[in-house]
Amino acid sequence: MSLTAVRLVILGIALIGASLIFLVDSAAGQDATATPAPQYMTLPIENGQYFDTSGVCATCHINSFDEHGNDISFATDWAATMMGNSGRDPYWRAGLRREVLENPDFSDFIQDKCATCHMPMARTTVNLATGEYLQVLGEGGAIDPNSPYHLLALDSVSCTLCHQITPDHLGTREGTSGHYTIDGTTDPLQRVIYGPFLPDAAQAAFMQASTGGVQTVGEHISDSELCASCHTLYTPYFNIETRELAPVEFQEQMPYEEWLHSDYRLNQSCQTCHMPVVDGLASVASLGNPIPAMRTEVSQHTLLGGNVYLPRILQVFSEELEVTATDEQLQLYIDRTREQLQEDTARLYVQSVAVTDNVLSFDVFVQSLVGHKFPTAYPSRRTWLHVTVRDAGGNVIFESGGFNADGSIIGNDNDENAMLFEPHYDLVTSPDEVQIYEPVMGDTSGNPTTTLLLASQYLKDNRILPFGFDKNVVPVEVAVVGDALTDPDFIGGSDRVTYQIPVTAAQGITIEVEMLYQTLGFRWADNLRSYADPEAAPEIVTFLRYYEAVPNTPELIATATGLVP
Repeated sequence: MSLTAVRLVILGIALIGASLIFLVDSAAGQDATATPAPQYMTLPIENGQYFDTSGVCATCHINSFDEHGNDISFATDWAATMMGNSGRDPYWRAGLRREVLENPDFSDFIQDKCATCHMPMARTTVNLATGEYLQVLGEGGAIDPNSPYHLLALDSVSCTLCHQITPDHLGTREGTSGHYTIDGTTDPLQRVIYGPFLPDAAQAAFMQASTGGVQTVGEHISDSELCASCHTLYTPYFNIETRELAPVEFQEQMPYEEWLHSDYRLNQSCQTCHMPVVDGLASVASLGNPIPAMRTEVSQHTLLGGNVYLPRILQVFSEELEVTATDEQLQLYIDRTREQLQEDTARLYVQSVAVTDNVLSFDVFVQSLVGHKFPTAYPSRRTWLHVTVRDAGGNVIFESGGFNADGSIIGNDNDENAMLFEPHYDLVTSPDEVQIYEPVMGDTSGNPTTTLLLASQYLKDNRILPFGFDKNVVPVEVAVVGDALTDPDFIGGSDRVTYQIPVTAAQGITIEVEMLYQTLGFRWADNLRSYADPEAAPEIVTFLRYYEAVPNTPELIATATGLVP
């Protein structure tokens, strides 16, 4: 029997086993006294020329548990993540359409470039097999269900993509911006699959027979440099006046470089926080001959970031977006993300509260808990201080940083006018002064923009710095920009903002501070509206429909209170 035939037989047996598990659990759910049957995801199963989709890997990497009985299945955790849905992300699709409309002569290049990290298996397959660009949008594009690359595209940043990246060029400029290397020359049944563990011979044979993957130890799979292959991103840009392509690129997102200039580089990698190790022993697979032994140092594939808004959209519009994760799994991901935002992101303290000559003065001290700027990566993200002061009767006598139902921040210049933006503050004295930690991109004329291919610089970057980050010596790629650069209280690991507010009486005054966060700032969504043509830009119309249906409510990061002594 050929290796291919063996592979198909084993895969078929495994799938039958998975089906039996489904039927048993479903039958239990029919018993009125039993726990209701859980929902089941349907991951795509496709053996591609260079990649197998997640459904193939899930055959074995599901129903895995740690020694405490917690389900730590790689496929289950991954399916609800933004990595597992990057190709479905409706905001990415809308933004891609906008970039193409702005620069139609470069449509093929733009679609292919953005697909490199959002639809990497589809894009790499087309590139290796044909040398052509991947078309994403329109009839026949990867979003189209009739495309032969549709399943690979929707499977997003999937198992066999990350685990086939070779160590070549990782940690160098050449290896960033989606320039990861996949071996496209090896026979499909001899593809190297990198992992952190020394493979067991019997298990390796089982895996090769069922997937064609040859298990190999690859230390780079646990290194931050692997993540940097996509999460360090330089983008080309056009001169706003001449529409000519600039000879240099813009540092669009740099979380790896931010980490590299922090103290976290000494003992924590990206995976330490975003793929935390299981407590104790855990199984890495549920099928095999023999069944894999329990291991230590197993990394969870939760891949948590700070994005709650897009998973909420995926929940509501799961059928339209062909989401494979269940509502239950998405909700667990949302809950875990919120827990990380509130427990492991930042701390707030109200300090030095005093009233002198009818002026209330206090400091808000912000402490970072993350190993890169916060927020980091894609520049649509922002966090800010919502400060409310109440008198003895509970009446609001001062408020800075409140927000509207549409997701805009009250008093934020940029939300009111696309050509303005809120500066960094060391001292706040008025309700229309809001301390917003954010990047603001600018075009070659110095105007704010949310179009990536017009962004040549940052006009503002006062994102909260990680510990050990020296803003005075770091390279331009991760520089602090604007008034935060000269603010002596804005340093690695923290910031201090002073508030001075006129009051008529001091007794009974209370101070309430919240740090709030949005994955998608209001301006980034609102700037799409002028492109919302059902014929020319259906992706933009679709996203705006989602945006209206799912409120862009900010997430709570931290709170603090103070009282007038």
